[in-house]
Amino acid sequence: MERSREDNIRKLKTTGYDVLVIGGGITGACIARDAALRGFSAACVDKNDWAWGTSSRSSKMIHGGIRYLEMFDFKLVFEACRERRQLLLNAPHLVYPQPFFFPIYKGDKNGIFMIESGLILYDILALFRNVKPHRMYLHDRAMELEEGLDSDTLKAAGIFYDCSTDDARLTLAFALTALDDGADGANYVEVTSLLKEKECVRGARVRDVLSGDEFDIEARVVVNASGAWGDQVCGLDEPGAPEKLQLTKGSHIMVPRARARTRNALPIVSPEDKRMMFLIPRGQFSLIGTTDIYYHEDLDNPYATRDEVEYILEAANTAMPRAHLDKADIVSTYSGLRPLAMQEGGEDVAASAVSREHRIYAGHSGLLTIAGGKLTTARSMAEEMVDMVARKLLKEFGVKAKTGCRTMNNPILGTPAPDTVARVRALSAKLKFDDDVLTGLLKQGTDALKVLALCDEDPALAERLAPEAPHIKAQVRFAAESEMAHTLDDFLVRRTEIYYTATDQGLSVAEEVARLMGEYRGWDASERERQVEAYRATVALSRRYAEG
Repeated sequence: MERSREDNIRKLKTTGYDVLVIGGGITGACIARDAALRGFSAACVDKNDWAWGTSSRSSKMIHGGIRYLEMFDFKLVFEACRERRQLLLNAPHLVYPQPFFFPIYKGDKNGIFMIESGLILYDILALFRNVKPHRMYLHDRAMELEEGLDSDTLKAAGIFYDCSTDDARLTLAFALTALDDGADGANYVEVTSLLKEKECVRGARVRDVLSGDEFDIEARVVVNASGAWGDQVCGLDEPGAPEKLQLTKGSHIMVPRARARTRNALPIVSPEDKRMMFLIPRGQFSLIGTTDIYYHEDLDNPYATRDEVEYILEAANTAMPRAHLDKADIVSTYSGLRPLAMQEGGEDVAASAVSREHRIYAGHSGLLTIAGGKLTTARSMAEEMVDMVARKLLKEFGVKAKTGCRTMNNPILGTPAPDTVARVRALSAKLKFDDDVLTGLLKQGTDALKVLALCDEDPALAERLAPEAPHIKAQVRFAAESEMAHTLDDFLVRRTEIYYTATDQGLSVAEEVARLMGEYRGWDASERERQVEAYRATVALSRRYAEG
């Protein structure tokens, strides 16, 4: 596998491909992998980092979508439940079971019978292959399980299972797996125009964002999997083409778990509009969100507004009246854009009611665009897209796939065997790493052994970045060498979750990370300072809600 970005750039310049995928989010990475496994030559590029957009700004859940049952979107729930199970099998180090506690209060529009019926249906749509079947509890036992709820109005509660994930790492793992399976790809490669031959798209003109170098990537088929930027790419193909996307923004807040203590994830309902959100435990923190509003502003810089933060806090405090959360409790905020397929009725339809099902569009020039979907269903979305690509390649070019789709029961790169986990634990104990450091290493799968090998070569790399940072210096070096991390943002926001969970969002370790990355990247003092300033701007966007 080629993990060197420079080597991949060289390949992109000199190789003609069967398929070029524009977009390095979870969908684009899955498409590139699927295509490569079928024997097609495939390439994938993104103008930013892997998972820079929506794929690193989700609610960090792999879920069937229980709230879609109210919309009678059974097909989507069935597909998502199936894909949830596959991700548990194919990426067990990054996808893990998460129990959800569903309280039922006096006066709720759906009583005990309706909620239990919904949970039974959820189990059925999962073909009874969820982590565990749902359970129902009456008031007293429910309060024992979640003592922070409103005891005066609680009637009963159900427990069901979905999963949590590190969305950025999951996407990176799929991207690196695609490269391991034969695809070429690089982050920070921006498509500036599309190449055409007799009005048919045959590749793209691109710019290496890091060097400024421009070159062509030739391809028989081009797939637009650029998410929120999908209409912009379509505009390169057909200026003035009708919009295919309805963008909605989802904002989240992160608070210390001690301030929003729950044993399980918890659906919470906004008293303002009765919309469902979630409070999800993540180690020592709790993630709360998400909002769902139409968005027409800067695609590259969405942020949580003061109104959104107050909306989330109000819902959380209504669900947990003893918590008394306020803005002072917030460690970080973030916003992502949902690239939903355009619906009839436009924005007269509530943003939360827009279907999450995906659609594939074929342009007059042959450009294939995929819109909609969700993190959980990326693999099956990719399968459908590559099926279409395969038909197109066979019909127009006589290029036949060597095999059918092979991604269903195919673990991603880095999935550890039991003995690997035991070795990582043993080596971590030998180095006297705390449990929080071990947790971060285990998310790197088999690569954790390579990180620990760096510590063996240079004991200084076994040091923590800071006493409060659950990451070691070797992880910075490994991210630069083997995970295509090129900026401080890449490491602090997406290779780790320091940006989300450090009390200062990583500002105190930014200079040290710049020094470590700079040693490998050859950064001078000026570039190190530029990187630190760029990261400060990222943190400032997270805190912008406080400005009003």
